[in-house]
Amino acid sequence: MGKVLLFVVLLGVVLYLLIRLLQRPGSEGGTSRFGRRPVAPDDDPTFLRDLDTQLWEEQQKQRERPDEPQP
Repeated sequence: MGKVLLFVVLLGVVLYLLIRLLQRPGSEGGTSRFGRRPVAPDDDPTFLRDLDTQLWEEQQKQRERPDEPQP
């Protein structure tokens, strides 16, 4: 009974260490070996900048031609 318990405990420790080793962040700025995690559009500075630029351009067009209906 003692050998079986020791085997189960050692197996658990080995599996835990193996999983931790596989999930350890790589040298790519904190990303794991399995790639970067998806970024939501509202977390992406490039998306937000492009969205702001697009909104600004639409407002400028509206100011130039205020009599046209908005889409």
